[in-house]
Amino acid sequence: MTHEEIISTYKSLCHLLEKKQVKEFLDKIEELVYAVLIWQLLDKAKELKETYHWMLNYSVDGVDDPEQKKVYNILISNCFKLAEDVKEELLSINSHDYIYSQKRFFPHTKKVYAHGLGFELEKVETETSLHETVETTQPNPEGKLPLIQKHEELSNQLFKQCWLAAHYTDEESQLFTEVVSNENIADVDKALAIASISLSLFRFFDEDKLVFLIEQCNSSNELVAQRALVGLLPVLAKYDSRLSFFPNIRNRLVILFDNGKTAQHVLRIILQFARTNETEKITKKLQEEILPEMMKVAPKIREKIDMESLNKNEDSDEKNPEWEEMLENSGIADKLKEFSDLQMEGADVYMSTFAMLKNFGFFHDIANWFRPFDAHHSELFELFKNGDNAFLSAMMNNSYMCNSDRYSFCLSLLQMPESQREMMSKAFTTEAEQMRDMQKEENILLKGKTAEFISNGYIQDLYRFYNLFTYKDDFENPFHYSLRMHHTWFFDLLGFEYEEISQIAEYYFRKNFFKQALELFRELEKTTEKTSELYQKIGYCYQQMGYIKEALKNYLHADIISPNNKWTIRKIAFCYKQLKEYDKALEFYLKAQELYPNNENLMMQIGNCYLNNKQYNEALSYYFKVEYDSNENVKIWRAIAWTSFLAGKLEQSDKYYTKIIEFQAQWIDFLNAGHSAWAIGDRKKAVSLYKRALEINNNDIESFIKSFSEDISYLTDKNIDSTEVSIILDYLRYYTENQKK
Repeated sequence: MTHEEIISTYKSLCHLLEKKQVKEFLDKIEELVYAVLIWQLLDKAKELKETYHWMLNYSVDGVDDPEQKKVYNILISNCFKLAEDVKEELLSINSHDYIYSQKRFFPHTKKVYAHGLGFELEKVETETSLHETVETTQPNPEGKLPLIQKHEELSNQLFKQCWLAAHYTDEESQLFTEVVSNENIADVDKALAIASISLSLFRFFDEDKLVFLIEQCNSSNELVAQRALVGLLPVLAKYDSRLSFFPNIRNRLVILFDNGKTAQHVLRIILQFARTNETEKITKKLQEEILPEMMKVAPKIREKIDMESLNKNEDSDEKNPEWEEMLENSGIADKLKEFSDLQMEGADVYMSTFAMLKNFGFFHDIANWFRPFDAHHSELFELFKNGDNAFLSAMMNNSYMCNSDRYSFCLSLLQMPESQREMMSKAFTTEAEQMRDMQKEENILLKGKTAEFISNGYIQDLYRFYNLFTYKDDFENPFHYSLRMHHTWFFDLLGFEYEEISQIAEYYFRKNFFKQALELFRELEKTTEKTSELYQKIGYCYQQMGYIKEALKNYLHADIISPNNKWTIRKIAFCYKQLKEYDKALEFYLKAQELYPNNENLMMQIGNCYLNNKQYNEALSYYFKVEYDSNENVKIWRAIAWTSFLAGKLEQSDKYYTKIIEFQAQWIDFLNAGHSAWAIGDRKKAVSLYKRALEINNNDIESFIKSFSEDISYLTDKNIDSTEVSIILDYLRYYTENQKK
């Protein structure tokens, strides 16, 4: 079996269990188990089948078993576990993906057995600390490098040990517990252990691993706790449909989420995951709008600077206000302000900047994508060995760059000549200081923000791994679940009140994720007092999704609760118009006009409703009001010209089509002008106008005939014989053929 076939079969098996079709599952899994030929799995499949037979017989015999539901759920949970084991064995044998290649190769690269790895990590950390103590009196930075390299080798083994194992042995479980709890083991190692367990769980569901991850969410170490929470949520979202069969997990989650502080962290992380859906849009905006505009205005500013450099005086340090004016006039200032606001909000604004800097050898090692920034890393040794504390502090305290991007920035500096490197370091340090000042102004450095920075930075690290790693296609992307976390079994366990649910809903709504916003607004509708604003937003979500009838229904609810709201009334009118209920639309547009007496758009809409109801004179009266208040408005001329034609006011129609053609005409205007001329009786002029319409439209006879055919009934109403219409159309077909020769 290929990798894709194995995954497809596994998903179909899980789907059977989700629908509680246990017999079909047991029949199909049995075939796969015999293909694997591992006796433990054979025994497990046989045991599950026998247990289910006994359960069925008891049920048929009418035996009253108060434990039946519990036993049934345990049976299904064990079926899920068997499906996981079979899938993993088949992939380990047949898959050529990066993960399983690593899994086959890893046992041959171990330097230390699992039971001794924790001791070695503690030992190397102690030796490093001793070296740093001695170094204060006897500087010897190069002597530290071997210790750093040994530490990295051990931490990489720890990462792969956690990541590649399907089930953890007792020794491995003890190792991971020791790593996260031992204060003498570096935080870098703790962070890598949590990241690798999350990565492992996302590939292979294991109840013990999941329980371990849940436990770490309450760690007193903020780095561990936040990484555990970030890793936990996509795992819970992925396995959502099976978790109800694992009561131990449910109980653990209830205890975890009962902590109000943890629940608030989860709320924030859900929003941070949702925010990643903006990353591609931000990247596109930066590359297609902001940077090109800056490139355009840069020569002008440079020219100003060069001119002023010829006349330097005592005010030479003063910035020229004309530069700011150039930025304002170009529109860049607004875009940069928007960019800055997104950055302050926590959006990932650096993805495009650093995407091209992930080709260093450093990123060939999978563990390094998840590694917290460590200035002591051997790859950065040359950059920091002389103790540039200002630059180091800037790197460590920059809360807007994720760990991965900090490594990219430092590695790129190492490729530069010394002089250029110093200049870049100073520039970055200065910018970092400015950002810190901005943070202070915005009160971002208040207590409690550390957790937010850790989780947001880690999510950005994950986003880069799943989108930029060489073998990214071999990994299922957890960000596919980023907009589904509110729609899960575990979300209900959080016990969020109106305020928290509303916060997520409003974020979705603000970012135009209307489907997700609607799901939460409908939940709020069940739990809170009905408000017109809530129904307005529900209606707007439906409207944006194309469900006009549902939108109208909710706008009407909003209107009942809060009558005479201008916005609601216009939306109701719009929906009726979309549904072609023009009498109703007209009723609400007229009502809206009472609130907006001189609104041109409303008068146009009222005119359009009259037009669709074939009340041509009433439509014209509104169109003329709009024309009176507007200056050379081609749109209103078109409306007057066409409505006059339909109303039989042909001279008036011809007059307005002449104005349109002289001012700014499209091919459809020439077509309609031809109809008007023909209705007056000037067939020659009509044909001339039809020819002009064809010429402007690249002699596209098909689209011309299609539009013309829709108007034939209007021509025959003006006493133009249908035979004449056919003759003129054939004439135009011949004309087009000749034009193309």
